[in-house]
Amino acid sequence: MEIFMTTDVLIVDDSRAICMLMRRILENADMSVLEAADGRHALSVLQRIDPPACIVTEIDLPVMDGVQLIREVRENPIHAHVPIVVLTRESDDRRIDQAKAAGASCIMSKPFDIDEFLDLITPMVESARQASAYRSAC
Repeated sequence: MEIFMTTDVLIVDDSRAICMLMRRILENADMSVLEAADGRHALSVLQRIDPPACIVTEIDLPVMDGVQLIREVRENPIHAHVPIVVLTRESDDRRIDQAKAAGASCIMSKPFDIDEFLDLITPMVESARQASAYRSAC
């Protein structure tokens, strides 16, 4: 059974506390949110939804890490255009460079500033909503 729904942001992080914090921030800004605890779960979620406005992922994830998730998303023509924000505590420049090379749109460090986070995510969501409204009108 295929289930397609509109989601503004897909959060991929194995920290329940971080997911809850990001969900609260984004939902308070009237954005719809789905969560996944690892890269493989995120790919499963992406198969069941319309492309989200953006994906926010950690690099260091169990099962499938964030770098591999980015590669997989970029290889899928349905989701290749989706901006991917990497939000990480990772201090290893090599891993951050791998994420950029795989196709990360931008990197933010944890802990993050809530206003900066919203300033980054909000335009992505608004742009995706406008594009969706335009497609629906045609």
